[in-house]
Amino acid sequence: MLNNEMGKLLDVLGNETRRRILLLLTKRPYFVSELSQELGVGQKAVLEHLRILERAGLIEGRVEKIPRGRPRKYYTIKRGFRLEVLLTPYIFGTEMYEPKAPRRTAEYEQAKELIKSQEPVETKIKELAEFLKDIEEKIAEHMRAKQELEEVRLLAEAYIENLMRRIAQESESEFEEILKELEEYLPAELVAELKRIKKELYGV
Repeated sequence: MLNNEMGKLLDVLGNETRRRILLLLTKRPYFVSELSQELGVGQKAVLEHLRILERAGLIEGRVEKIPRGRPRKYYTIKRGFRLEVLLTPYIFGTEMYEPKAPRRTAEYEQAKELIKSQEPVETKIKELAEFLKDIEEKIAEHMRAKQELEEVRLLAEAYIENLMRRIAQESESEFEEILKELEEYLPAELVAELKRIKKELYGV
């Protein structure tokens, strides 16, 4: 189920020009006239896109003085996140993940050691490339497992929702009793959806 924040982000990211702006900003900070030139879009339109991205919390601007001329406002990426859209025969929804500081895992420590290594450049690059390949394989394995678990979770949620809707149609008191008993075990979004169903049926 889409919440307001995810819906707004999808709207913001649905525009090709804004996606191109974000792609450019992953490389380095840009100011308006640079973006306008790179994109082949007028500065006024670029400013409007930047305003939308800034309001969404995806970018931020900072003013820097230059030796000659007026100060320039540079834009950079402010917020990192991963947005997944999941569509199955049972449900459509999105999930958002915001990266955190990496835990001090064995892989993290190994990466630090490889980066600080005093080996010749060619050897160091080769070792890092092999390490990166191993990490990619581990990520792919975790993503496959996550996808399978997500599908199972969504199937279970959809089945609970359908059952609870049928119970609500037959007995409001029984619906309330079951929901009260199970609420602490259910995901918050599913509980909110069940309460919405009750309101839809009984207006309370």
